[in-house]
Amino acid sequence: MNSHSVSAMSAGLLAVIFAACSSSEARLPNSSDTGGVPGAPAAGASAVGTTVPAATSGSGGVVASSGRGGATAGTSGVGGSGGSPSTSTVVAGMSGSSAGTGGAAAASGSAGTGGASAGTSGTEPALVTGSCETLPEVTDYTKAGPFDAKMFSNVGPGNNYTMYRPDTSLGKDGFKHPIATWGNGIATTPDEYQKLLSHIASHGFVIIACNDTQAERACLNAGMDWLVMQDAESGPLQGKLDTTREATIGYSWGGGAAIDTANRPNVKTTLSLHGMPPRETDAWSAMHAPLMLTTSTGDNFVTASGYVTPNYDNSKVQTFYGTLENASAGHLYIADSNSAICIGAVLGDTFGTCGDAKQEQGPAVAWLRLWVCGDQNAKSYFYGDDCTLCKSPWLKPQRKMWP
Repeated sequence: MNSHSVSAMSAGLLAVIFAACSSSEARLPNSSDTGGVPGAPAAGASAVGTTVPAATSGSGGVVASSGRGGATAGTSGVGGSGGSPSTSTVVAGMSGSSAGTGGAAAASGSAGTGGASAGTSGTEPALVTGSCETLPEVTDYTKAGPFDAKMFSNVGPGNNYTMYRPDTSLGKDGFKHPIATWGNGIATTPDEYQKLLSHIASHGFVIIACNDTQAERACLNAGMDWLVMQDAESGPLQGKLDTTREATIGYSWGGGAAIDTANRPNVKTTLSLHGMPPRETDAWSAMHAPLMLTTSTGDNFVTASGYVTPNYDNSKVQTFYGTLENASAGHLYIADSNSAICIGAVLGDTFGTCGDAKQEQGPAVAWLRLWVCGDQNAKSYFYGDDCTLCKSPWLKPQRKMWP
C-alpha cells in the first residue's frame, strides 16, 4: 500500500461522508451549520454534559491539523499544559473484580491460517516487575475493570486532546498507571469511542487521545510526551503514572498512526483495530514490540484483503491477527452506537452500523493487560489452539513470530 493509495482512500472516505450527509434529509445529531467535518468538534471544543452512552460532539472541526508523517520519536515539541481539564464526564462505574482462577493457556500450538508456524523467534509475555504487579486480577475481560473511569475534555498540548483515566481510584494503593495514546478513525473525535476507551481505562490505563479528525503520528507522539511530563509536574497525575510502560492504540486511519508511533522506546505493544497502513516509510522496521490487528468479515471499507492482511504481512514483530466473524460488524463497528458519525442507513451500505466495539472490547483489554502488565491469565485469549480468539465468533487467527 503506497502513500498515494492511502491518501486517495482518505479523500474518498471524506467525499462519501460529505455526500451522504448532504443527500436526502440526513442530519447529524447536535451538529452545527458552520461547515467542517461532520461530527468532529474543533480542537479544544468541550464535550460538556456528555455521559455514556451519549456522545454529543458538535460538528465543524479541523482536519489533519498535524499533517501526515511527523517527527521521529522524542523530537516533537510539547505544547502548553492546557491547564486543568475543563470538563469531565463519568463514563464507567467502579466495578469490583474477582480473583482470576484460570491458568494460562498452553503457549504452544500451530499458528492460524496464513500465520507463521509456532517457532522460537517469538517472545513470551514477561511477568513485568513493578507497579503492574498490583493490577487486580479479573476473570472476565469483557466487563469493566476495578477502576472507575472518566473522560476529560480539552487537555494536553493546545487543549487538543481528550483523556480517559481512572478518577477517584487514580493511584489507589500506590498503583502507577500504564499510559497509552489513541488515534481516531478519520472524520471522528475521541468522544465517539467512549464505550471502548472507558472500558480500557477501567482496567487501569491512562489514555491521551488526539482530537484531530485525521490523526497522525505527530499528534499521538506529542500527546504521549505531554502525558509523560505530567507524572513529574504538579497536578492530579503527579507520581501516579508508570511512564516506562506505553501502548499505542488506534482505529482505521488512527490504526496506521498507532503503528507509526510504535517506535517510541517505552512502547510495550500496539493495537490496531480495523487499521489502515502506517504512513511513515520506516514504520515496520522501527517497531520493536508485539502487535495485535483486528478486522471483521463485515468490514467492506478497510477490507482485510486490501489493508489489514498487508499490515500483517509487513509486520516484523510478534503479531496476532484476529478476524471477527460478524457480517453486521462493518467498518464503523468500533464507534459508539449513538455517536455523530453513525447516521444510520445513509452510511450503512458502505460502512455498516456503529457497534460500541462490543465484541472487540474484551480482546483489546486482554491484549493490553498481557503485554503491558504481564497478566498471565490473558494468555488464554491468544495462546494455544483452543484460545478465546480461536473460537466463535472469531475465525482461526493468524500468528507470526509466535513461540
